[in-house]
Amino acid sequence: MFLYGKDFVLITDHKPLETIFGPKTKSCARIERWVLRLQSYRYKVKYSPGKDNVADPLSRLCRLATNPSTIYESYVHSVVEHSRPTAVSLQEIEECSKQDSEIQKVKEGLYSESWDEAVKSYKIFQNELCFYGDILLRGSKIVVPSKLRDRVLKAAHEGHPGIVAMKSRLRTKIWWPKCDKDSENLCKACKGCKDLMGQLPSNDYIFVIVDYYSRYKEVKICRTITSSVIIVLLKEIFSRLGNPVSITADNGKQFISAELNEFCKEQNIRIYHTIPYFPQQNGEVERQNRDILKRLKISQAEKKDWKEALREYMIMYNSTPHTVTGKTPSELFFSRQFRDKLPMMRNITYNPRDEDIRDRDRECKEKGKEYADRKRRAQDCDLQVGDKVYIKNMNKSNKLSLNYEPTSHTIVSNNNGDIEIRNDETGNKIRRNVVHLKKVEGQWKALDTESTEDGDVVREHSKLSDKSN
Repeated sequence: MFLYGKDFVLITDHKPLETIFGPKTKSCARIERWVLRLQSYRYKVKYSPGKDNVADPLSRLCRLATNPSTIYESYVHSVVEHSRPTAVSLQEIEECSKQDSEIQKVKEGLYSESWDEAVKSYKIFQNELCFYGDILLRGSKIVVPSKLRDRVLKAAHEGHPGIVAMKSRLRTKIWWPKCDKDSENLCKACKGCKDLMGQLPSNDYIFVIVDYYSRYKEVKICRTITSSVIIVLLKEIFSRLGNPVSITADNGKQFISAELNEFCKEQNIRIYHTIPYFPQQNGEVERQNRDILKRLKISQAEKKDWKEALREYMIMYNSTPHTVTGKTPSELFFSRQFRDKLPMMRNITYNPRDEDIRDRDRECKEKGKEYADRKRRAQDCDLQVGDKVYIKNMNKSNKLSLNYEPTSHTIVSNNNGDIEIRNDETGNKIRRNVVHLKKVEGQWKALDTESTEDGDVVREHSKLSDKSN
């Protein structure tokens, strides 16, 4: 009675039910009976894997009493793995957090409720703070230790974003007290951001394309700007992003040519031209051109490679929330965020929309593996660390050459068929796949003695029977 007359979702960990209760399924009589009974309800069957769908939880609540922290510890671990800065390793964050007196005082305040005056800026957020090992978190964001904050700020300032853009970039990814103030001071102290004088270092042209909805931007560098060159650049971009519905361009000769208009007609793209001497009609591109010009002048003032500076700017721009949309251009255009050197604050929950695709992909890969193993007569690897092996000869000069090199090698490590071996004569280490190795049969050891000025030295020799081909 609680569901009658309402639209609801029936979540199950039994995937066949999605098809069985689908609108186009022809079920057997036994299942058809259940389908008829449920016809008076408006529902949708949705599959959720067993690991994400705790069925019959009431009968399992008793187990939580022994370890009540398991659930939130798993969540916090997931947050840490997906949000830590890519430019700083997790081990480095842990080590610096242990040595950071500020974070240790926060830890003492959280656990003993005795807050030091030096960390009062943390106390107001105490309900949002927690520790995962030695790493301090505020919600789902890592609190960066003092020693690493300069590196994170410099990574966030790559591409020379403005104060507002840099703050937005940091707020969605990491946190520490007065983070906004530190980023503002860095922008104000940046010499390149203040000095906008200088000429461009070459006679190259920059071709800019902007998506008006997402503000996603593509930049191409070219020496000539004829219609044929523009068409080649457009084809390269459209091959990755698809054809747009329309293009708005200025009245340059390359954009009003019959060649470009014919190309747009072939691709079913409408092309619009702005009013002469009225650049405001294409204001979004003009605004982007101004930002690009600013970065080029900064690179010239700092005596840096302007092309590399332009690439850094594009990485920064497409991964920074736009002031109008509140989302990053990449997120609106590709429905995903770009990864950069800052912590990646993506949604850590599993996306159920692509569950069918993932299941099908997993099944097809497993079938392909079984077929390949059967065709190649694959067997489990019995090689162990310390075993002696011969290496397959990859450079046979003639038909009389040995299939395996006569020099023996010792296995140093074995990682699922990725084997590292050491040459018994030279000591050099190399990597080979298990199919390139042949185990030496009949291994035994003998001890020899060698006289020296300091006395007898025992030397161990491996006596190997040569059974290679």
